[in-house]
Amino acid sequence: MSKNELTSGRVLKDCLTQLDNECRKFLGLICNLPNHATVPFFYADRRVGGLGTCRLTDDADIWTIARAAQLLTCRDPTVRNICREQLHDTIRRGFRNEHPGVLPVGEYLSGSVDGGLYRLRYAEAGSNLWTLARQAAKRLGVRIDVSGDENLRIVADDVSVSPVKAVRGLRKVARQRYTRDLISDKSHQGVVATGLSLEDKSKDMARLGPARHPSSSGHSWFCSQEQDTSCRRCGKENETGFHVLNHCEEGLQLATKRHNTIQDLLESLLVKQGHDVTINNAIPGQRLRPDVEFQLSGSRVMVDVVVCYDQPGSMENAYQRKYDKYSSHGRILPLVVGSLGSWYPRNDEIRSILGINGRSWGAFRFKARLAAIQGSMDMVCAHFHHGAPNPEAEDNPPLPVEYF
Repeated sequence: MSKNELTSGRVLKDCLTQLDNECRKFLGLICNLPNHATVPFFYADRRVGGLGTCRLTDDADIWTIARAAQLLTCRDPTVRNICREQLHDTIRRGFRNEHPGVLPVGEYLSGSVDGGLYRLRYAEAGSNLWTLARQAAKRLGVRIDVSGDENLRIVADDVSVSPVKAVRGLRKVARQRYTRDLISDKSHQGVVATGLSLEDKSKDMARLGPARHPSSSGHSWFCSQEQDTSCRRCGKENETGFHVLNHCEEGLQLATKRHNTIQDLLESLLVKQGHDVTINNAIPGQRLRPDVEFQLSGSRVMVDVVVCYDQPGSMENAYQRKYDKYSSHGRILPLVVGSLGSWYPRNDEIRSILGINGRSWGAFRFKARLAAIQGSMDMVCAHFHHGAPNPEAEDNPPLPVEYF
């Protein structure tokens, strides 16, 4: 950054773009991400597994729009009138001597090129807050509604806010856009985000986010960099997150431990709710053994836990398999949890049917999702340490205490 840029009080866009690139590199090192990590991952909502940070170039535009709108609606009439007159003068100079009788203030600030506004880019109107706000609004796709003198509104997508709340509202819009981009990404990151987005009412994932990054594994991602991409342990399928966390036969023991941890949490919850539960008991005359079974109003109720890949299709299929397997023997309530913490929405039917209070159910949901993540991270560590000379000697730091 040059001395002139520092002394002028402004930072050029190119400098902010460079800072954004450096920030992503730094965050990538902290989270142990691969170099090809998708850009929306850094800025998407934490509830779908993103990092939820702000992009500096977007933030600069947001603050420019917010300050311009706040000056135009300032409570001090002197400041407000000076700013409005300066804005009008900027528009007139842009039109030169051909400006319309009623100045298109809202269209100008919104970056529109309709009604002759396209000619302003060839005008010598200079650069000031209003020209910068116009450019920022065009980049962000923001519309500034000045139809009411006292009720200026800033509109973007489905968000409409007053100037005083512009920064918070526009940051929300930017985060929602990056979230949609991440979910629509067809790579491994986008696939997991679609599963996490199934449950977006709680703040579980905002608290669980740091636990999802397998930094203790010493590897940034699945898939070997060698030509042979088959699983290094079983060699039967490609080494992907889907395979390692859900289908590798060598990880079966840790997968069972992950499942049983969630089952124990469920049992503890039901016992506290006053249910007399049995665990892994065979149905009379059958070889089926539901994880948890109890009586409700004289009828058999079964809850069976399944941990599957964090993809809506996988979770729906897992739910349907459990239902088809047990539905002819009583009421079955499958509990489907993603291996990276996704929560299948129909799990909440268990709470409704059993009348479990929101606080107890919320605590159980958080612990179950955390148990799935912790179990999966154990599987990742064991997978990548397979074949190490002395894996027991390698240091695997525990997850932060606040996530327990």
